[in-house]
Amino acid sequence: MNLYYLPCVWVLAFLFCLSECQLGGNSYVDKQLLCALDRGPCDRLGTQVKESLPEIIGNRCQRCNPQQLANARRIASYVQTKYPYVWNELVDKYGK
Repeated sequence: MNLYYLPCVWVLAFLFCLSECQLGGNSYVDKQLLCALDRGPCDRLGTQVKESLPEIIGNRCQRCNPQQLANARRIASYVQTKYPYVWNELVDKYGK
């Protein structure tokens, strides 16, 4: 898959996951975050997340279009609020 499209795929999939997880527990989000930190197994979405995070966090989504950037910011805000320690670890791992 083209690297340019990964942030879009990841953002859309993660937003879907967040909306679904609002109805129940956040175990699916937890699994995706553990995958991104290399602490758990990865499913298809988790693999896409891991491939996208260097662009989203490390390059500050410079190749993202305005909608992708807005969605990435929304997800980052969610993770920062609900999982602040995980966010810090993601920044350490994928930031420059």
